[in-house]
Parts: sequence; C-alpha cells; structure tokens
Amino acid sequence: MNGNVMYSVNKYDDYASNLRSDAMKGTGLGQVFQGIVGDNVTDRTVFADYEPYAPINGQPAAFMGHALNSQMGMVGVIIIRVPSGKIADIMTNTAGLGETGETVLLNSDGYLISDSIRTPANDMLAVRIDSDVQRNARGSSVVVGSLEGYRNMDSSVAMTGVKFDGADWTVAALIDKSEAGASMVMMRNAILGVALLLLLGALAVSIWFSRSLTKPIEALVDNMRRLAEGDTSIELAGENRKDEIGEMVRSVAVFRNAAIEKVELEREADDNRSQTEKRRQDREAAKAEETRLMQQAVDSLADGLHKLSEGDLTIRLETPFIDSLDRLRLDFNASVEKLNETLSDVTENIHGINGDTGELRAAADDLSRRTEQQAASLEQTSAALDEITATVKNSSERADEATSKVAEAKQSTDTSSKVVSQAINAMGRIEEASGEISKIINVIDEIAFQTNLLALNAGVEAARAGEAGKGFAVVAQEVRELAQRSATAAKDIKGLINKSGEEVKSGVTLVRETGEALSMIAEHVTAINDQINSIATAAREQANGLTEINSAVNQMDQVTQQNAAMVEETTAVTHRLTSGAASLEGLVRQFTLTGGSRPVSVSAQASMPGPAKHTSAPAAPKPAARPKAVASAVGESTSNSRPVQSPARNMLNTVARAFGGGKSNNPTAASQDDWEEF
Repeated sequence: MNGNVMYSVNKYDDYASNLRSDAMKGTGLGQVFQGIVGDNVTDRTVFADYEPYAPINGQPAAFMGHALNSQMGMVGVIIIRVPSGKIADIMTNTAGLGETGETVLLNSDGYLISDSIRTPANDMLAVRIDSDVQRNARGSSVVVGSLEGYRNMDSSVAMTGVKFDGADWTVAALIDKSEAGASMVMMRNAILGVALLLLLGALAVSIWFSRSLTKPIEALVDNMRRLAEGDTSIELAGENRKDEIGEMVRSVAVFRNAAIEKVELEREADDNRSQTEKRRQDREAAKAEETRLMQQAVDSLADGLHKLSEGDLTIRLETPFIDSLDRLRLDFNASVEKLNETLSDVTENIHGINGDTGELRAAADDLSRRTEQQAASLEQTSAALDEITATVKNSSERADEATSKVAEAKQSTDTSSKVVSQAINAMGRIEEASGEISKIINVIDEIAFQTNLLALNAGVEAARAGEAGKGFAVVAQEVRELAQRSATAAKDIKGLINKSGEEVKSGVTLVRETGEALSMIAEHVTAINDQINSIATAAREQANGLTEINSAVNQMDQVTQQNAAMVEETTAVTHRLTSGAASLEGLVRQFTLTGGSRPVSVSAQASMPGPAKHTSAPAAPKPAARPKAVASAVGESTSNSRPVQSPARNMLNTVARAFGGGKSNNPTAASQDDWEEF
C-alpha cells in the first residue's frame, strides 16, 4: 500500500513508479489510487476523468480502479486505463444527423473527450464548448438549445448528462440549423435513442469489466485465506490465464505445493525420530556392557600400577582385557619387562661410572693446568699485536697526509698550467695585434708616398703658374717634407713593431716551454701521488690484517679462558657424577627385580685423583674394558705431553720481522718460546 506500481501490461513509463511521488500523485492514475487508499474506499469503483497523461506522451487518458480486499483488509488496488477507442466508435455514429451533424462527449468543463469526425485534427481535450445548454443538462433529461461558434457554424444542439462512479459527462448531438429543417423532431428522437444506448452501453461495459476483474480476485483471496489456515486441498482456477490474474494464481499454486511438501517432510521426520530412538536404546545397552568391561580392566591396571609404584617389577597382568584395551595390558607388561631390564643394565653401568670418574678427574686437572699456561701466552701475544697494529696505523695515517699534500701540489700545478696556457693565448693575441699595426703602418707609408707625389705635382704646377703660384709652391714643399717625415716615422715604427713581434715570438716560445715543464711536473706529481696512494693502501691493508690477527688472538684468548672455565666445570661435574652414581645406586636398590633379589651396593672411590679402583659384588657383572682404555690414553697423554712452538708465536715473529727488521719491540718476546699446548 505504499503506492508502488507492481505490474503494467504495456510497461509505459509509469511502470515501477510510485503513485505517492510528486510526479505521479497529480495524474489520473495517482488520483484513483489516492481516492481508494486515502479515503479507504473498498466497496466501489473510483473514476478519474480524461486529462493529459505524461507516460503516454501527453495523450488523454481516464482511469478507474477498485480495491483488492482480504480478511486482513485492503491488500492492493487494481487500476485500468479506460479505452478511448470504444467510446470513439460509439460517438462516430452519425445516423440521422445529415452531413454536418455529429455526436460528441464532453467532460464537466465542456472539453471534448471524444474526437470529432468532422475535423482533421484531434479535438480531445483541445476544443471546449461553452454553452448554457450544457450547464442546464446536469440530469438525465435532454436539454435543447443553440450553439454558436463551434466549427464556425450556428448549430442546434441537444444535450443530456451521463454520470457514473464520479464521472460527470455530457452527450451532445448537434447539427447545422440550416440542415436541420423539418426533420428536427426525428433528429431529437434519434439523439435521445443514441444517448440512451450510449448510457446503457457504458454502464454495461463498466459493470462487466469490473466483475471480470473482481470475481477472480475475490476467489483467489478466498483460496489464499484457506491455504493460510492449512487447507492444501484448494482448487485454483485460472492458472492458464496469460494476464496478471493468471500470474497471481500460479504464485498461489507455488505456495500450495510448498505447504504439501512441508506436510510430507514432517511425516518423514516423525518416522526418522522413531527409528533414531530405537537405535539409541541399543547403543546405550552396548555402551553399558562396554563400560563394565572397561571398569574391570581399569581396576586390574590400577592394581598393577600400585604394585609398580612400590617398586615391584615382577608384577604381570595375565587376565585379558576387552579387545579395545587388551593392547594396553600387553604394553604394560612389556613396559615392566623393559624397565626391569633397564634397571639391571643401570646396575651394571654404575660400577663402570665409578671407575671412570677418577680417571676423568686426573685428566681434567692436567688439562686445566696447561689451559692456564696457554691463556697467559695468548694474553702476551695480544699485547704485542696491539703495539704493532698501532705502529702500522700511524704509518697509514702519515701516508694519507702525504697523499693529501701531493694532491694539493698537483692541484697547484694544474692551476699553473692553466695560467701558462692563458699567457700563451695572450701572447698570441699580442702577436696578432702587432700584425694588424704593421698593416696600418704600411697604409700610412703608402699615404705618405702618395702625399709626396701629390706635393711634387703641386710644386710642378706652381712653377708653371709663375709668380702667382709661388705661395702654393711653398705650401707644396712643406707638405712634401711633412710626407717624407711621416714616411720616415712610419718606417721606424714598422721596425720597432717587427722587433716587438720577434720578442713576442720568443716570449711565446719560452711560455710554451714553461707550460711543457709544468705538464711534466704535473705528470711526476701524479706518479708520486699514485705511489703514495699505493703505500697508503698497503699500509691500510696491513693495519686491517693486523687488526684481524689481533681480533683472532683475542678470540683465541677468550676461547682459552672459556676452555679453562669448562675444565673447572668438568672437574666439578666429575665429582657430582660420582655422587650421582652413588645416589643412582641407592634408587635402583629400591626396586625388586626379576628373581626376587635387589641390587648389591657398590662402593665408589670418589676422592682418589689417580686411576679409579673398584670392586664388584658377586651378583654384579664385570664392567666393560672402556674405562681401562680411557685410563691408558689419559696416562699416555700426560706422560708424552711436551712444550711445542705456538702457531700464534710464529705469526707474531713474522710480522715483527716485516715491520721491525727482524727485531722485536716486545721485551718479553724472547722469553716466551717455551709455550706449551695440548
């Protein structure tokens, strides 16, 4: 009831829309929905008159609808669009109206809701007839009058009202007065008959269409109610229909089939529960018997474990258990048998342990003494290596400083080479400028020569002029002398410039030789720098090598210290081992082994530093030969131990010879050649 359009035959734009939205609530479809739902109209049809409808491109449309009811109340609304074609077919009947007459259908505002057959355009809701005749024709009576202006003619008109389900229409039959003439009475009667037929036809169509929709829906609602009450024997009519009602009937059929399947499943579930209960009782009986047998096995096993806790290893479980627990009985007997054998072997090995511990103590004491000597020698070696490493590191630092100075010298040489190169370029430019000046002097010399010739010609012309040219001759002579002096000065300047050019060439040669010398110096500086870098690299590598050697010696010293601590711990362990053997013997004596006897006590000599001596009880087997072999090996190692040259000492002497000319700076080096190692 929220206004959603659930189904539409033609699937126009109103499909799946909401009739309560702003876009739809003002349309005829929305007005019918609001008139039914808003006013809770459940027992009659609601009608909305023709008006432009946007989802069908603004064409006129009228709607009528009815509520879908159930026992719970209104469950939906079915709305149909009134077909305008049927009404148009009825209105096109012009029998008895001549050539100008027609029948039209008007709404309450006077607009045509049926298209005129006398005009080419569509007049629905586009042409309005404003006449007092329509305002007077509100009932079922026929009102006759005149109409002017419609279709540009003066017409005689007869109108009568048609009302149903809220619709207020007017049927109007009109004809041109000039055509009506004497047949007015016959026309009136025809109009009344047509109007009556239209009214009866409209009512019949409305009632038939309403019943054809509401009757199947009411039957379907009744079937849904019976199905909700659990009645699955309902008969559904209309499953083969192709319209919306058929879809609804098929949906209800799905619910009916689901209810039938639910009843069948419940019956099968009851049968399964009965069978499950019977199987449960059988299982409980079998479980009770199994519990009794299991309790019997548990009691027997508890009794065996109790005797075992008292140290009785002769206990055996002879009575078989149930199949699922008999493996436990066999494993218990096997465990007791294995424990009995193990304790017998432990008793035998206790004697061997007592003999081994004394020999192990002697060997540990000898090892501890020599380890302490080695630790002292390694400590002295580490001190000597520290001094050598410091010396090599100092040499490496001096080499690095020399490398830095050589790099500075090389940089200065490179700078001087650049300056010399610039000087050579400057000399070249001076030489080029001297050449240009020589060219200018040559030009001046040529000008002086031409001036001298001009002055000579001027003197000749002045002589030809006689007295009149004497003054000009004097001037020409002065100009000639000035030209000769200019030529002489230009010649002197040219000589000086040539000499300056030769000096510049000599200077360029000297500067070039200076540049070559600086280049050679730079190459030598580079070679020296490479040699010093090689020396510095070698020194750093030697320092790193000595650092690694020193680290290795320190690590050897740490390992030796750890070995010394380990020897002390070994000595302490041997003492604890002797005590543990005695305690272990006491624990083993608490058990009764097969044959009913207990182990005989064995005395251990825990305080003897030499080879261990022990005696065996008559019941204990003879220990293995391993302790004797160990004692022999330890004794041989003790008697054959002698001082040997240490590899670390050899390495230290080699390094000392490499850096100190074969002389050691360590005052204690000569007194440490008698290191002892094991």
